Amino acid sequence: MLLILDNSVKKDDPLSFTKDIIKSLKKYKIPHKVVNKIQNIDDIEKKIKGIIITGSSFKLTKKENFEKFSFIIYYLIKLNVPLYGICFGCQFLNLIYGGTLKDNKKFICEDIDFSFYDPACPLLKNTNTAPPTTLTNPTKFHYCFSDIVIPNKNTDVRVFASIIYKNKKLDCGFEFEKNRVYGSMFHPEYYDNTQIVFKNFYEICKKW
Repeated sequence: MLLILDNSVKKDDPLSFTKDIIKSLKKYKIPHKVVNKIQNIDDIEKKIKGIIITGSSFKLTKKENFEKFSFIIYYLIKLNVPLYGICFGCQFLNLIYGGTLKDNKKFICEDIDFSFYDPACPLLKNTNTAPPTTLTNPTKFHYCFSDIVIPNKNTDVRVFASIIYKNKKLDCGFEFEKNRVYGSMFHPEYYDNTQIVFKNFYEICKKW
C-alpha cells in the first residue's frame, strides 16, 4: 500500500494532480490511501510500503504557515519507508535535505525532453526516455512549477535528470537518499505513457 500525502490547497487544486495520481495507481492496481491531515493509521501502518507527496498550489518561497505542512513531517517521521515527492513534494524534500529554492517568478508549464538522465535510475525504467539527440521520439514529461530546486552540493543528493529551459540547465530528478527517497519536478501522472513511474516506485517500495 502507498500513502498519498495530498497537499491540495482546495478541492480540485489544479497543481496537486491528486486525482491523476490516484487514477495512475488504480491503473496498475496499486493499493493506496489518501490523507491530508494527521490521523490515526495504526490499522494500516504495517501495510504501508511507501509515501507519495503530491504537488500543490502552495509556494514554499513565499511565507506560508508551516502548520499547513506539519502532517507531512508527521508521516515522514512515523513511517520509515521509501518516499517520492512530486513537484511541490520534491521541493519540500529538497528543503529537508538541506537544499534551497529559487523563485522563477513565472510558471514553467509545458512538456519538455530531458537534456540529461541516468538510464540506471529505477524510477525511469521502461519510460523510453533519452536526451532528444539520441532518440527519435523520447518520452516527454509534463512540468508545471515556478520554484526551482537547488540541491545541497555538500550532501549525497544525486541528480538523475535535467532539462534545458530558455538556455538554462534545470535539475528535475533527484535521489535524496540512495534507493529510498526520490523527487521529481515532472508530473508522471499527467500522461498515460509516463504513469509507469508509479509502478516503478512501487517496485522500489516492495524491495525495501
